[in-house]
Amino acid sequence: MSRFTMRATSAALAALLLAACTGYPSEDEAPPSPFDLSNAERLQALQAIGAKANRPERSRFALDADCRLRVTRAGGGTPVEPFEHVLAPGQHVGISFDKVDRVFEVHLLSEAGAGGQRLGLLLRSAHWMQASQADLLVQLMIRDCRTTASAATPAPA
Repeated sequence: MSRFTMRATSAALAALLLAACTGYPSEDEAPPSPFDLSNAERLQALQAIGAKANRPERSRFALDADCRLRVTRAGGGTPVEPFEHVLAPGQHVGISFDKVDRVFEVHLLSEAGAGGQRLGLLLRSAHWMQASQADLLVQLMIRDCRTTASAATPAPA
């Protein structure tokens, strides 16, 4: 083999290897940051968490254009009244641990701090990660809602 042929073969092989290396496979890609999602995308992520967080209980969420968050929880044997609340600046989300049922509870609060009144239970989960993800998603929804009203009303049955 001539020197030229070896160089050409080496260059072609290098080009082929570089072309095959387009990065990580799509299944290895990091999920998108919740900070970069729209509220509609955050709602989808929250739905996914609510569907698997505390079996057999399920939490379902809906968010209107006026930032009214509707929460319906079903299953688990105990009927739970749905609620809806307009998300507004100043509201907060908090996580507590129910020692009896051994689950984390995610609550919508009127404000941050000890004076924050619980406005409604959003989600129950045996896993801290799911509770903290739900917390962050709702915090970001509150941040991005530009509504000032905050009246709670029962959700339609």
